[in-house]
Amino acid sequence: MSDEVYTLGMWRVKPGNHARLVAVWKEMGASVEGLAHPPTGQGILVQNVQDETLFYSFGPWRSVEDVQAMRAYPGAAAKMAELIALCDEAMPGTYRVVAKSPP
Repeated sequence: MSDEVYTLGMWRVKPGNHARLVAVWKEMGASVEGLAHPPTGQGILVQNVQDETLFYSFGPWRSVEDVQAMRAYPGAAAKMAELIALCDEAMPGTYRVVAKSPP
């Protein structure tokens, strides 16, 4: 089992909220820079080219505990709530790497 941890979120944005979702996601990234253990790399937000309402975000973290601390951090928690409010469906999660290809 790998120690590599990622946040991965699925965001299905409500009509007309595309630009605001991108802006709030960037604001959330800026809000976690002050954490004791911020992400270990760059966060990424991607948009589906066939369905412009569908976004995914992901980013690397040092540990599950660091992700939990980020989600409890007031600035990040407020931005997460704002992201969710912009969406018809939102599924933020924490994932551990279990395999890579090629090996």
